[in-house]
Amino acid sequence: MVEATVSDHEIHIKYEDQEKINQFARYNSKLLEIKDDLAAKNKQMQNLNDAAQDVEELELSEDSFPFQLGEVFVEMTAEQTNEMIAQYKQKIEDDISALQVKAQSHEGHMKTLKAELYSKFGSAINLEYD
Repeated sequence: MVEATVSDHEIHIKYEDQEKINQFARYNSKLLEIKDDLAAKNKQMQNLNDAAQDVEELELSEDSFPFQLGEVFVEMTAEQTNEMIAQYKQKIEDDISALQVKAQSHEGHMKTLKAELYSKFGSAINLEYD
């Protein structure tokens, strides 16, 4: 009986397998973009929290606060400013939740593809995404 040995250069990849590898790479790329977007959204949330805290601290001593809308600053009362900050915070929280769901979905697809490809190619393929 003859034993068959397979070296790295003898592995034949079918078109379907290459498509799965490419799909994994696309999910990985999208996941990295989502993580960058999450970091930016978390930074925005921190800035809004800091702004809300500043408004609270200055509320008794100031009549109005400058609030930036686009490229223009608008004078608002503390109550109006807090309402605007709350609206922006809610939108960012919704965006963060949506990005987290999308990231989990991509990670799930990547785990499935990774399991399929590692079961077929073993150590001849490297699909680490972290």
